[in-house]
Amino acid sequence: MRSNKEQKSKKERPEYQVTTAPVKPVNKIYGLGYREIGLLFILILTTFIVYKSGFDNKFVNWDDQVYVEEQAMVLNKEYSKLWKTPVSLNYHPVTMISLAIQVPNDIKKLNPKPFIRLNILIHIFNSLLVFFLIWMIDDKKWFTAVMTSAIFALHPMHVESVVWISERKDVLYTFFFLLSCISYWKYLMTDKKKWIFLTFILFVLSVLSKAMAVVLPLVLLLMDYWKGKKLTDVRVMAEKIPFLAVSVFFGLMAVSVQSGGDFGGLLTLYGEKTKAVAAPETFTLLERFQFATYGFSNYIGMFFNPAEICAYYPYPEGNKLTGWQGFIYPLSFLAIVGVTLWSVFKTKIFAFGIGFYFLTVALVLQFMSVGLAIMADRYTYIPYIGLAFMISYSIEKWAFGHSTIVKNISLGLVFVFLVFLAFKTKSQVEVWQDSESLWTQVLQYYPKEDLALANRGNYRGKTGNIGGAMTDFELAVADGCVRADVYEGLGNSYGTMSEQQPDKKEAYVAKAIEMYNKAIELQPSNGQVRYNLGVAQLQTSPSSSVIAFSEALRLMPYKETTILPVLGLSQLNAGQYPDAIQTLTKAINAGNKTDAVFYHRGLAHLGTGNKDAAKADFNQALAINPGNKEVMARLGGL
Repeated sequence: MRSNKEQKSKKERPEYQVTTAPVKPVNKIYGLGYREIGLLFILILTTFIVYKSGFDNKFVNWDDQVYVEEQAMVLNKEYSKLWKTPVSLNYHPVTMISLAIQVPNDIKKLNPKPFIRLNILIHIFNSLLVFFLIWMIDDKKWFTAVMTSAIFALHPMHVESVVWISERKDVLYTFFFLLSCISYWKYLMTDKKKWIFLTFILFVLSVLSKAMAVVLPLVLLLMDYWKGKKLTDVRVMAEKIPFLAVSVFFGLMAVSVQSGGDFGGLLTLYGEKTKAVAAPETFTLLERFQFATYGFSNYIGMFFNPAEICAYYPYPEGNKLTGWQGFIYPLSFLAIVGVTLWSVFKTKIFAFGIGFYFLTVALVLQFMSVGLAIMADRYTYIPYIGLAFMISYSIEKWAFGHSTIVKNISLGLVFVFLVFLAFKTKSQVEVWQDSESLWTQVLQYYPKEDLALANRGNYRGKTGNIGGAMTDFELAVADGCVRADVYEGLGNSYGTMSEQQPDKKEAYVAKAIEMYNKAIELQPSNGQVRYNLGVAQLQTSPSSSVIAFSEALRLMPYKETTILPVLGLSQLNAGQYPDAIQTLTKAINAGNKTDAVFYHRGLAHLGTGNKDAAKADFNQALAINPGNKEVMARLGGL
């Protein structure tokens, strides 16, 4: 028996209770350790430094004029029109509205910097979203998540998507796409319906930013596979039905728009009716398969070695892959697919990584030929996430399971690769500084490419380098070019030279007219060429200029505020006074109330003998511009 003293001692001793309450970790913030937070901070800072020089880049003549510089709906902030109107053969209203919001109220202050800065900011956010997505689906392993997001942030193939203003659609649709994937993973982890509902909303926003997002339902199935769900489960497939319905709807809309249609009247076509999809008979099925495997394989090669990248990759000469290229790319594709299927029985990572890459790049592999290029850097923006995750995951599994020396060597090689990517990206950002440097890089790899010569020549002409412009255009013509814009550029150059050298004006104007007519032969529906032809003919053949401007107006009714004043002037010069009065009145009613328009209508009234109406127009012109000496002289004569 214990003594009374022992019992008393036991009684007085305090009892300690075991608690199961979680202890808040002192080295974690929202589940991230200080190491992860520090690495993410370094990544954000590095990405900002690498892209910082892009803040001073200019608009480029590679669709920027279509999306912003000359896009009336964007410049005038016509949001309702942007909701129902495709732009540049794409229906992406969320993207277009985001551009319109950034246009200053005073259009004269339009500047590319705010657009590029926002693109870069969204890209940085996207890089963080890549980290969180991989962090979540890979059990919060820091190396795989950090390396995948670093490759995404710093890969030079992504420069086109980030600093090219027209590719706002890429960074924006990716933003919603990644948020949708993150939301879906939360649904898989919690089984709460609110997360799949949010996934659907984000998916719709992604599709409205760029139609490429229609592949998301298949990516969600891939995430089911990664999570270990059975794809044959009825519930797994049933959940995707609303997503697939949206994909089919917007997929059919994209095909209609790319083919020059208005999707059964649901959309409003704005501008000239063109199409981007090549006719089915243009390429055989074998050729289409070859082109698709060409892109599939080359994108993978450029993931590891993006040495010779540029803004434009033309189809091979003769639009055919000949010799060893005709079979090596299809064989490479089949080999990669075969290895991937074999790996399913070994590990999920290759099936998931290659599957993610293939699903997100498949629509732009040119099996259905769209556009002028066989490849484009921007097409890798999301697909490279799959490759980066697969490589990062494999390195961690292999290297981190070996000795410290092997691990450190692997980390060193990864660091060298990322540094290489960062320097190449910084260099490529500077290439996008302006149209001159952009197309000069393309010509470095494709010296006789007509599109690059035409675009660089047009830029040179607009910036006053007429000699350089003529050199580019003439080189294209000598190479057998059949591009209308090359001859249009030559016509513009001769027109400028006629103003610079008055003693040779007549000869240069005649040469300009000849070039414009050649351009019209090649592209009869080009309204801008007809407008330029009318300008050239205005002084030498007013009646001919009336025809040219009338055709330009028919082809480009959306540019009536620009065309009506010069059409009225050409009718005035041709002595067609009643027509001139009617046309100039339309111009005034359309909002073009300049002193020149009122002055020309006054002259037309004089031509019909209506001096009172002429006097009223001259007074109106002087009210707008009191210093107009021509108007004062006419009014004094009256």
